[in-house]
Amino acid sequence: MARLTEGLTGWRGLRAARRAELIEALNAHAGIMIATAIRVLGSLHDAEDVAQDIAERLLRSPPTSIKNWPAYLKTLSINRAIDRLRKRRSTLGTDDIADSSTPETQFEADQRARALRDAISTLKHRDATLFSLYYLADLSQSEIGRQLDMTESAVGVALHRIRQKLSDNLRAHLQLGEQE
Repeated sequence: MARLTEGLTGWRGLRAARRAELIEALNAHAGIMIATAIRVLGSLHDAEDVAQDIAERLLRSPPTSIKNWPAYLKTLSINRAIDRLRKRRSTLGTDDIADSSTPETQFEADQRARALRDAISTLKHRDATLFSLYYLADLSQSEIGRQLDMTESAVGVALHRIRQKLSDNLRAHLQLGEQE
């Protein structure tokens, strides 16, 4: 994989030490960003775009102090991937059809994954972030609580409510699909 920061502009104004730390963190954790975005988006190409967008944004406007680069970059990846899902949903709608040459089971799995992505994209930003951190980034409830300044029990309650919302949204989506 090419270095994530190759060819990026806008970083020349940073102090040399700070620039080196930022570039090192981005390159060291590019795999985490891409893997996290793939789990949300289901596409390597889109995930690489997300990682590149994050790198450009951070080089233009670097954060002041980051204690945990992997957690920070995972969160940014999830948020940017969700934004991309929302944008895709608003431009393509929900009529995005999978390749008809795939077997029926793969088609059904793709449809379920698409329905879940659509349902996640309808969640409030905080809820989508919580869901993604727990189920897609595999962080524990205590890790999420530390990252988002919440108690572990508050994270658990929020995740339960989010699962209920997603379940209701998916049921409604599946019933709509059966009626068509």
